[in-house]
Amino acid sequence: MRMELANVKNLIQQGDLQNAIIYLIEIANQYSSRFHNEVILHAANLKQLQENERKGILSTEEIRREKNRITYALLDLINAIDQEIATKENAISPSDPKSNDKIIKILFLAANSSDTTRLRLDKESRAIDRALRQSEFRDKFEIEQHWAVRVTDLQGLLLRYKPDIVHFSGHGSSASEIILEDDSGNSHPVSVRALSQLFSILKDNIHCVVLNACYSEPQAQAIAQHIESVVGMSKAITDQAAISFATSFYQALGYGHDIKTAFDLGCVQIDMENLDEQDTPKLLTLS
Repeated sequence: MRMELANVKNLIQQGDLQNAIIYLIEIANQYSSRFHNEVILHAANLKQLQENERKGILSTEEIRREKNRITYALLDLINAIDQEIATKENAISPSDPKSNDKIIKILFLAANSSDTTRLRLDKESRAIDRALRQSEFRDKFEIEQHWAVRVTDLQGLLLRYKPDIVHFSGHGSSASEIILEDDSGNSHPVSVRALSQLFSILKDNIHCVVLNACYSEPQAQAIAQHIESVVGMSKAITDQAAISFATSFYQALGYGHDIKTAFDLGCVQIDMENLDEQDTPKLLTLS
């Protein structure tokens, strides 16, 4: 990919902005809509400049200045894409523990407020812990567990542990809110907007978020604008299905599989247990 960027940079330096933009669109499509939209904007500006030049609307000096502006903007964009590639190459991927020696931190957050139905969150936690401890790369994973998580705790826990994977287990509302606790132990819903904004700010070290809660797919979609991989539930999910999914998901990671494979195995496990909820989990990726 860096070789392709170098070739595009050479085209720009030779003044061939049109072909450079064509190649840059293909490269930008592999990263994010932000890069893609920026290239499209520059392409539109170049097209308008060429039209103005054809009609003789601008002077030679004005055309030169505008071409220089587009040229420098494209070079800046190439540098931004290159930096993102470097960041991803140096990042610790939770889906590939074989590739580095860094411990992968999982932050398990549980909330089951006193005014909601009791969930078997302790069983889910034990199942995840056991699946990882029995896996091939068990020494590469570290789990931090926090229970009865209050809305006032969330930021501090993310800042304190700097996790690679954040796992939330608890209730979700039909309004697509995850339910944490207030200072009295009662329900405190967290909106899609607030949670998305939180992860947009604290996204640097987090590679995966699992929302093992009912109706959490809209939350997952919003978070996936900032985080590489996010799992959410498209509707209500039973305790047993949630536990089966999570156990197989982390077992697969513990054996060195990537997140997509781990997700698929989690869904298959639900199906194998005849729970008829295998289509409830949804995997969203960085958009």
